[in-house]
Amino acid sequence: MSKEDGRTLTLVNAGRPGYLGKNKDHQIALWNEEFGLGNWRLVWILRSGQILNFRQIFEQYVWSYAKYFAGHPKEAEFLITNFSFAYDKELISRAEAFDPYALYNKPGRPNQFHHVALNMALEKVLRLPFAGLKPIQVREGKPGSDQNLWPEGWRWSPGRIPAATAELIPEDNLPSWWQKGSIEHLYQSAKASLIAK
Repeated sequence: MSKEDGRTLTLVNAGRPGYLGKNKDHQIALWNEEFGLGNWRLVWILRSGQILNFRQIFEQYVWSYAKYFAGHPKEAEFLITNFSFAYDKELISRAEAFDPYALYNKPGRPNQFHHVALNMALEKVLRLPFAGLKPIQVREGKPGSDQNLWPEGWRWSPGRIPAATAELIPEDNLPSWWQKGSIEHLYQSAKASLIAK
């Protein structure tokens, strides 16, 4: 049961879509057609059965990055000394780089928010402000491509950062580019579409 817009909804799991990437808008259109606009939600169902909304799964990213950088202070120091903030696919403003909704769930654009979690983990949680003059792209390189051509911040991709709560990752057989136990693994494996009944 869930309360939304003053209505009580009973939500039924309609499947785990896994990684959507460029197919996001197409899949959303299919769900709207099948279930009706406003009659379904994307949520994240943990191994424990707990259901998270986007804000809550985003917080998992923040805490995972914070835990990682607390354990890797030299990497944190490198980032805050040399860069002004992190971004993912598209160069954005500093304000957008600290807004989890700036590039999330926007039609025609891929979801981009892990960089926001990295920025917030360093500045808001660990109190390590960025002091550099240029932003850094934090994104996984294309599999099989020359690593020298990968974005400068590839090593802090969410597919390489361990999830702070890896024990909550559901079992899955998803094809993946991320490492097992990473925050991207948690996000993709727990993702589920729910329909209102």
